[in-house]
Amino acid sequence: MQRSMLAPTLSALTLALVLAPLAPATASPAENAGLLPQQVSDEAPPEITDRMIVKYRTPVSEAESEQVVEDAAAEADVPEAEKTTEVRTTGDGAAVVELAGEVSTDQAEKLADELAKDPAVAYAEPDRLVSTARIPGGDEPEGMGSVAATATDPGVPSLWALTNLRAFEAWDTATGKGVTVGVVDTGFANHPDLDSQTIGGYDFVSTAALGNDGNGRDADARDPGTYSTAGQCYSGSAATNSIWHGTHVAGTVAAKRDSYGTVGVAPDATLLNARALGACGYGYVSDMADAVRWLAGDSVAGVPAPSRRADVINMSLSMGGGCPATLQNAINTAWFRNIPVAVAAGNSGRPAIEYAPGNCYNVITVGAIGSDRVRASYSNHGGAVDIYAPGHHILSAGNTGRTTPVAPNSRFDYGTSMATPHVAGTLALLKQKNPTLSSDEYKQLILDSGDVWSTLPEGKTLNTHDALWITKPAATAAPAAPTPTYTTKGAIGNLYQRIKSQTGAPTSHEQPIAGGVRQTFAKGTIYWTSATGAYWVRGGIESAYKRNGTAAGILRFPRSDERSNGIGGAYQLFQNGRILWSSSSGSHALTGAIDRAYASAGSEKGPLGYPSADRRTNGIGGYYQSFQNGRILWSSAHGAHPVTGATSWAYSRAGSERGALGYPTGGAASDGRGGTSQPFEKGRIVWSSAGGAHPLKGSIGGRHDRSGGTAGALGYPTTDEAATSTGGVYQVFQNGRIYWSPSTYAQEIKGSIGRAYLAIGGTTSRLGFPRTGEITRSDRSVVQYFQGGSITWRPGGTVRIDYR
Repeated sequence: MQRSMLAPTLSALTLALVLAPLAPATASPAENAGLLPQQVSDEAPPEITDRMIVKYRTPVSEAESEQVVEDAAAEADVPEAEKTTEVRTTGDGAAVVELAGEVSTDQAEKLADELAKDPAVAYAEPDRLVSTARIPGGDEPEGMGSVAATATDPGVPSLWALTNLRAFEAWDTATGKGVTVGVVDTGFANHPDLDSQTIGGYDFVSTAALGNDGNGRDADARDPGTYSTAGQCYSGSAATNSIWHGTHVAGTVAAKRDSYGTVGVAPDATLLNARALGACGYGYVSDMADAVRWLAGDSVAGVPAPSRRADVINMSLSMGGGCPATLQNAINTAWFRNIPVAVAAGNSGRPAIEYAPGNCYNVITVGAIGSDRVRASYSNHGGAVDIYAPGHHILSAGNTGRTTPVAPNSRFDYGTSMATPHVAGTLALLKQKNPTLSSDEYKQLILDSGDVWSTLPEGKTLNTHDALWITKPAATAAPAAPTPTYTTKGAIGNLYQRIKSQTGAPTSHEQPIAGGVRQTFAKGTIYWTSATGAYWVRGGIESAYKRNGTAAGILRFPRSDERSNGIGGAYQLFQNGRILWSSSSGSHALTGAIDRAYASAGSEKGPLGYPSADRRTNGIGGYYQSFQNGRILWSSAHGAHPVTGATSWAYSRAGSERGALGYPTGGAASDGRGGTSQPFEKGRIVWSSAGGAHPLKGSIGGRHDRSGGTAGALGYPTTDEAATSTGGVYQVFQNGRIYWSPSTYAQEIKGSIGRAYLAIGGTTSRLGFPRTGEITRSDRSVVQYFQGGSITWRPGGTVRIDYR
């Protein structure tokens, strides 16, 4: 089938780049045919995907996998997933499956929730897309400090960032020699500053449509250009030019010292090129995860191993939402092999905790500053940002081609994409000087050596020189780096003395956070405020706490120890909510109205079970949270209400809150006859053991109410509404049906008349739709009128059909 290119929303999925307007290109007219000039656009393309990632607990056959996805697709009402094709297996054994068509990421998330309910599934998630972000950026000169150049590259006088970081002085100790930096990006174009530095690469872009090189994955990691034709990215999208993003990032890391262009932070480091973003600047999360695993030395099916694995990894990209499990697992592989991973915070001017991979664990998240050491207005910020680095008006390697590569050049770009390689280059210097440290220790050196400036009260800025612990002039041998020692004090110290056998040794000094303090230990973190006292947060609960911003996030500070819930799980209370953990569902936060509704429903001991995800916005002004056996939805008009079990499945079939029923307005209640009914804005869902759960809405729901509801003659519904082939709809009940058409409205049929009507073909017969209900005459006969006649029942059981 003909497939279109996929396009996520700019606000949700953005490569961490701010582009300056391009100088006129030198490409030939034929090469640029149909292209528009490079543009800045705030229009967000639709947020869609056509892939899912499913990780099974134990190996399953392809047929079993197809059945699991098909069943979940039916429950989630995602027909595009009822026919899937397995594309490949990721490095951690998850299946990447392609759907029959494109779906919104909201639909994909609901499909993932249904898949996760299957005991065979360890986790499921949409294979989301990362895209480039074109945010306006000026190209006016900034104030440049004088440079005592230690390189002859002509661009050195414009490299304010390296002067600011004292990188030139740091070269007296290390230049990155013997260290390899892996770059996950759009690939590198050929460039004099990079060609001799690059020791290999691989193209992980898995589709020809995104590849722009005529195929999917291959051994040529060079950037053929991210250009697109009009309508290629999504319906109505403008043509775009290539941006040479990976080339620019690589140049900032390790452009060599020569007489051309610029120079990188680690000019003697080597580069390993992992291309994972292609046309339109798009790439799948599963491709990025495989690229990270490959750089870390993991085996990736069908991909030859690199000549040597990376020592540092740079990911200058960002996408809205939580950290995908597939990507987190890949990052963990690198991090625990002592390969630190530097990632961009993102360019939305929002809290970085809302964007991956900046909100993943085991990364160094980098925000952007200008030469004035003020946070760039576009840079994401907050507690999830570990360090700020130069990202504004950064000169590095590029290319003049508007589509395919033409000639190398140097160019200015802007964004947290540009800040991140300054950190990656600094890590390369640290690796050369201290090759045996752990990833956590490299990160701590970056944090401890950062500068504190009054112009940036929210965090520290990178200091490449001080990260190397240079304390004497170059002519004098530098002393060995001291082994950090940390002490405890006050309330945190008192708690530590009581439980230090559990926490392990301190790994930091006390640090201020959100009006209180925290101190990290080998096995968790102790937080303190005067209002709450000191409490230890650890393990799975700490993982969920970090996802939600720790004390600077919505939960604020802990107000209890971790406690058992008596049924095999655990929980911990915070100022604005709680976190629950179980071995089957992991740890997730509960806050606000959803937490109160959950408590009213019996919490984890009630019908919902444990939470299976954190709270998520639904894109239409409300939010929801998924649980093992249902979900809770909140709207400003109706508050928070749980939808559980079979009712939840019926609600999904009806389109959930975006469908015809709208938001729930109350919880499910017994109807006194063994069934339940739950009200929604535009109807209700009725459940019975005999008929299951089905929505009742609109005219059919109103007719059912007037006939006595479930206590009336029709009884409980046994199907959802369905379309007739004759322009109307109908719904089946235990003892009859209700039909609706635009001209006859909703009418019920039942008993002998109903059976006779169905026997002759129902609405497809000459009678058409019913236009009245049953009418009892004085002779005790009963008649019902239809568009094309009537059916009469007489005492004794005879039935007569009269046509008009």
